[in-house]
Amino acid sequence: MIRRTKPAVPLIALISTFVGSIVAQNSKAVDISAVAAAGRLSDDKYSNSLLRITVDAPNGTLQANPLVNKEAGRVRLVQILSKQTTWEDTYAFAVLADTLARYPQLQSPAHYVRSVRHQLEKEGLVTLREEFPITIGGVQFTGAILQQQVPNGRKHCRGLYTTFRDGFIVSFDAEAATEEKLNELVKRLVNFAK
Repeated sequence: MIRRTKPAVPLIALISTFVGSIVAQNSKAVDISAVAAAGRLSDDKYSNSLLRITVDAPNGTLQANPLVNKEAGRVRLVQILSKQTTWEDTYAFAVLADTLARYPQLQSPAHYVRSVRHQLEKEGLVTLREEFPITIGGVQFTGAILQQQVPNGRKHCRGLYTTFRDGFIVSFDAEAATEEKLNELVKRLVNFAK
């Protein structure tokens, strides 16, 4: 004889409430244009109140929101190019954000960095240092460093640094003459509010 059990209405209601709250949290993160709109340029400084980040780039030329792709849920929040004239002091730095909810399979910042690194390797860059932990502005990131040859024959380093923050994948894409200059650059330029 098969026993009938009463439907678990309270349990179903609890699960629905829990799932609904997760969906509500993720739906807030989907609007990447709000992240772009929260950014401000002031002299040599970029700040974003939503991500609670400040990038202070003296001797840099800053451009806000050069790329916003609302459909894909990603934005390049700021692009910075150094004003230095010597090769050793030249750098490029960008802050990017992706909507984390659009990557449900993503397990960690290291997973994200590894995926981007492999894509750059397919484009001809050589990995100098695979994924490693690094603290930037008091926040834990995962970084990777690659090497790229530019048309004049010189080689320079490109660093990728990623963390998950407030429902977004926040990344720094940095270029400098050496690995040491890359790591010094991200630590010098970036601050996070607690």
